[in-house]
Amino acid sequence: MSEAFTIAAPRRRQPSLEVDGALVAGRLGLDGPAFRQLMADGKVSVLCERGVGEDAGRWRATFYYAGRRARLLLDEAGDVLDASDDGATPPA
Repeated sequence: MSEAFTIAAPRRRQPSLEVDGALVAGRLGLDGPAFRQLMADGKVSVLCERGVGEDAGRWRATFYYAGRRARLLLDEAGDVLDASDDGATPPA
């Protein structure tokens, strides 16, 4: 069961991206409801980057929680092109 949510892009003219919350939660070692609550509480950091040049039309969404990182590479439609995770610490 998918638990999608929307990430608002930083500028008004940028599109919003919808991400499968269950995919991100699993990569952070969380279940869906816990992930949703942590997002609502502002405990998960999110960095959303828009590709330029040869990466135009792609987005990289990175989620940080408790020393873990989940990164998704998305196309303009929000479809996942690649996903990875590791134990990285969020940027300061």
